[in-house]
Amino acid sequence: MSGGETVALARDLVRIDATNPTLVPGGAGERELAGVVAGWLGARGFEVRLVGADPSRPSVLARRRGSGGGRSLLLAGHLDTVGGPGGMADVAADAERDRIVGRGAYDMAGGLAAAMVAGATAPEGLAGDVVLAFAADEEFGSVGMEELLAVIDGDATASGDPARRPDGAVVLEPTDLEVTLAHRGFAWYRVEYEGVASHGSQPELGVDAIDRAIDGLVALRALGRELDARPRHPLLGTGSVRVATIEGGSDAATVADRCVLVVERRTLPTDADPGAEIEEVLAASGPARVVQLVARPAMAADEGAAIARSVLAAVEDVTGSPAVRRGDPWWTDAGLIADAGIPVVLVGPVGGGAHADDEWVSIASLETLTAVIGRVIGDFCGAAEGAATPR
Repeated sequence: MSGGETVALARDLVRIDATNPTLVPGGAGERELAGVVAGWLGARGFEVRLVGADPSRPSVLARRRGSGGGRSLLLAGHLDTVGGPGGMADVAADAERDRIVGRGAYDMAGGLAAAMVAGATAPEGLAGDVVLAFAADEEFGSVGMEELLAVIDGDATASGDPARRPDGAVVLEPTDLEVTLAHRGFAWYRVEYEGVASHGSQPELGVDAIDRAIDGLVALRALGRELDARPRHPLLGTGSVRVATIEGGSDAATVADRCVLVVERRTLPTDADPGAEIEEVLAASGPARVVQLVARPAMAADEGAAIARSVLAAVEDVTGSPAVRRGDPWWTDAGLIADAGIPVVLVGPVGGGAHADDEWVSIASLETLTAVIGRVIGDFCGAAEGAATPR
């Protein structure tokens, strides 16, 4: 397997503008990058198709079939980048800096390239399938991964072949070669307070929606303190709540008849129903309508699961050092993969400056990551059903 091939491919991928157009109106979107990825994989023997209801923003699903009887591995990532436009500075000759620079290099063209090269150069005769699922829209709504998982599940159901469902997954988000075993989830809510408008000189004739919302703000602050005092998750700490936006009132001379808060709740794998909790906390502040805008699950891997053991062992074998285990405060598509019943962990390259013009990824770490993923593929997909689990 060639680390140099990974570096060259990552450089090519970063050159393609894949700015998420939902975040940046007029952004290029994922179509060009998806086409390049699909063409590269197709030329190397993968069964490839583009997936998605919006043909201008496709995701890529590719499968390298095994001989049968082994575990199938899902290697997942995302195509879109934040901000834009893309483009990168070629610094491959600068050995001291050890960098490829450009939007999306770290998050996450480097991880995509490592997965592609590792999958394409894995030895012949694997028992299980290697499946690559590279999603559109991860940086906003994760529509792409939802569509990919629906297709993967549909294929398995239609074929009657349970082996087409992945037995484990690795998400190639940047982790600095540490292994993410858990990350928090999140939920966003719109909280609407209704009042009765009146002239500001006679506030007693109205009902001030902003005043009601102040009581809600106080209640949410108390919830935040309570969350911080709860037992800490060993990798994730505690959950959190915050008010993201406030909108209310029409002018200085009128009692506000409406005030709207947008509330974010960051969740742990052990949190049951954050929406019900928000409603209960706000009940004391007067009538408020709580509308869930979006909710994404937290993720926690079982360290004893075959995929976790395989990745941890591969990192240790390739780097010569014990794998660092960690939890992340942000959310990734791994939450959806875990929610679909597929054991998942995350590992990705070293770098920095995510979402910035000077975003960069370490060249040396791409070579290491390619070797790690190659080791995982051989270990996980090479074992037939009923064989000993990975170390």
